[in-house]
Amino acid sequence: MNSLFKVSAKNHAGMIIMSALAEGQAAINDSGDGFISLKEIANDMGLSQKFLEEIAAALKKAKLVVGKKGPGGGYKLARPAKDMSVYDILVALEGPIAPMSCDGAFCPVAGKCSSKTLWGELHKELVKSIRATSLSQISKV
Repeated sequence: MNSLFKVSAKNHAGMIIMSALAEGQAAINDSGDGFISLKEIANDMGLSQKFLEEIAAALKKAKLVVGKKGPGGGYKLARPAKDMSVYDILVALEGPIAPMSCDGAFCPVAGKCSSKTLWGELHKELVKSIRATSLSQISKV
């Protein structure tokens, strides 16, 4: 089945990690001091721990999570879930969200294409929506 909008496995797993951290920290205590292990998330969700570690490294580099090694270690959110947008997370994992490439190198009819406006408007609305959606809105916190 084809899809108009495809989400990469990396973005999907990244949202799973971030939601699990938000939910896990809320369950541990209100201050969110607890670290959650990727092994726990991998087991709960049936995902590869190695894949989650790659994603967590990108989230850490973007300063969305902090990590702690050793017993009691794992990851936790760098700031409250209500202060992180879905946009922040997706851009940390894949880079800027770009619209359809409407140029002559990619599309031979770019100069006379009437659907460019549609794709541009869809892109603007998508970015607006994911910037306005916080991690706490998609998590159970």
